[in-house]
Amino acid sequence: MKSLHALPKTDLHVHLDGSMRLETVIELACALPADQRLVPLASIPDAVRPPERCSLEEYLRAFSITVSVLQTQHALERATYELCADAAAENVAYMEIRFGPLLHTEQGLTPRAVVEAVLSGVRQARADYAIAVGIILAALKNESTERSMEVAQLAAQFAGKGVVAFDLAGPEQGFSPRLHREAIEFVHAAGVHLTLHAGEGCCPEHIREALDLGAERIGHGVYLYQNPKTEERVAETGIPLEVCPTSNLQISGVLDTYADHPLKRYLDLGIPVTLNTDNRLMSATSMTQEYERIVEAFSLTGDTVRTLAENGVRAAFVEREVKAALQKSITAFFAA
Repeated sequence: MKSLHALPKTDLHVHLDGSMRLETVIELACALPADQRLVPLASIPDAVRPPERCSLEEYLRAFSITVSVLQTQHALERATYELCADAAAENVAYMEIRFGPLLHTEQGLTPRAVVEAVLSGVRQARADYAIAVGIILAALKNESTERSMEVAQLAAQFAGKGVVAFDLAGPEQGFSPRLHREAIEFVHAAGVHLTLHAGEGCCPEHIREALDLGAERIGHGVYLYQNPKTEERVAETGIPLEVCPTSNLQISGVLDTYADHPLKRYLDLGIPVTLNTDNRLMSATSMTQEYERIVEAFSLTGDTVRTLAENGVRAAFVEREVKAALQKSITAFFAA
């Protein structure tokens, strides 16, 4: 099999504010007034890189730094463009970028202007690189239902204009996805795709709740194996898992090595596992590295690597024509 770098890849679970270039974070922070910098400039590299083992809540603290510098149209466009460029450079052919639009309004941008800035960055990148991109708007589980409804309405407004799905992200413990049922029902009625973070750092019951709410994909699902009935349901219905091995190893609390990840168990059960980066900056990773680490951990064959790549295509929230082109490129790669 040829280099995994050359493999046409998808990345369906990648956070904009978790995937910035470190030098860009520092440069944008330098432009802020000193009283708006959350940490000294020299401390930024450590502040945006959580420990190798930490809780989900500890991991999420690093995002306060990146969110603080993503408060202007220029910053959002730049971060989006650079993420697309970095992904395209390692042959990611299709990517779905997710972010919380309400987090980027501290300097006067409206939520709609935030979405438009990210879409502008996508357009600029697509003009320069061979990559297709969709946008996922995320509400936070620990925030009010009014705010999740606002994000749901934004997703509906931009559906067909670059936004492909709605998501719930953020802390898990104590924040059931059912709290935001109204917003989820709204996006269903609007015909917007739904993917939900669940079972990332705890709470396998949240995966069942996400399925009950109509989730088409599950973000992470690490803890799925702890609920056999739900695991069987996911296998029977073919719900894809957006697995992010490196960040899962960081925060799951149940993994000591990549080989401990239940993704191989899920694959063996016929569950459509997809590989993703989650946060390129916070987890110091790339799509190529995610593949390399998992191939090494499980001694995967070329056939299994092909299954992972094709799972990403099938699970993508994108038009049939784009899926067909992605599948054709994967077929050509393995035929060579």
